[in-house]
Amino acid sequence: MAYTRRQQWLPANRYALKAPHAMKAEFVTIHNTANDASAANEIAYMLRNSNATSYHVAIDDKEAIEAIPFARNAWHAGDGANGPGNRKSIGIEICYSKSGGKRYEEAEANAIEYTAHALVQLGLPASAVKFHQEWSGKNCPHRILDEKRGNAFKQAIAKRVNELKNPKPVQSAAKPQAPQDD
Repeated sequence: MAYTRRQQWLPANRYALKAPHAMKAEFVTIHNTANDASAANEIAYMLRNSNATSYHVAIDDKEAIEAIPFARNAWHAGDGANGPGNRKSIGIEICYSKSGGKRYEEAEANAIEYTAHALVQLGLPASAVKFHQEWSGKNCPHRILDEKRGNAFKQAIAKRVNELKNPKPVQSAAKPQAPQDD
């Protein structure tokens, strides 16, 4: 479940199309890509095309690529120009969802980890996690919804957020030494 995190930022001259508004995130929205492209290919496609559809992060089995700063909106939720999904939510795409399998399972595990860290970083509760479907009715994240794992997915994020906020103390393996007489 280890992944690397890197940035491949949307050029500022493309903000008007894909990230036109400053934003203070209140939610994190989970998507499935509905294809079998890697995170690198998802981000490259989003950065080069001329449509407004955009998202902040794509995650696969190996890496999380951040493309739009969390302080900018992205057009990913399908709830309109002023809807909270588009205007107040970080969009996270989980890759390899079309065929599923091991790569997708690893991508989803990485998304749970990444999302938990993002929530802690942003000071948001685990209840701030939404699915694309909750904003627009679209069957997305399709694999999570089709497999009826929505609650389990959100619970896994909540568990990880709790672990990050309340780390267990590390037990020392060293034996205590007896006091010495002087």
